[in-house]
Amino acid sequence: MLTLEISKQIVKNVYPIVLSNRSKIFQEEVSVAALQDYFGLDHAFSVYAAATIIYQLEADGYVSKPLKRNEYKRILIK
Repeated sequence: MLTLEISKQIVKNVYPIVLSNRSKIFQEEVSVAALQDYFGLDHAFSVYAAATIIYQLEADGYVSKPLKRNEYKRILIK
């Protein structure tokens, strides 16, 4: 349960940073690995938190859904 609460705090604090730097972070495709590379973190950066950030970007219209025409990759829209 503690991991979930920590992940929620990570998302809350990191999402504005990701939003403002999304073009630097996601140069080729939107992925958990890109977030980990940008922040220089290994698995200590919760996969749950990274996925939540990506889904929030998608919900806010900044990232595409993983469609067949994009080879099932998420890409930046704006």
